Amino acid sequence: MLGILSILLLVLPCLEIWIFVNLTFLMSLSTILLQSIITMAAGIWLVQGENISLWTLIQSELMNKRIPAEELLDDLLIWCGGISLIVPGLITDGLGILIFI
Repeated sequence: MLGILSILLLVLPCLEIWIFVNLTFLMSLSTILLQSIITMAAGIWLVQGENISLWTLIQSELMNKRIPAEELLDDLLIWCGGISLIVPGLITDGLGILIFI
């Protein structure tokens, strides 16, 4: 598991840089940076809004003596999607949008 994670942490950034370099031949660098900034802002906005709603949802489920497993899974996926949008790169942005869909 540790080997897979280390390879992923080495290969993914190199792949993202390679994609950015190749995209500069198709569109301007300012367009690519604007896309990265917009998806980063969207990711921050989505993750920031989940803190309050997650806490109140867990409290209400615990008050009703239920385990909030489904709600936690939903919010965990939203967190993972938001973090994927915050990390700059087209692969991680695509993964984040796919998680939200």
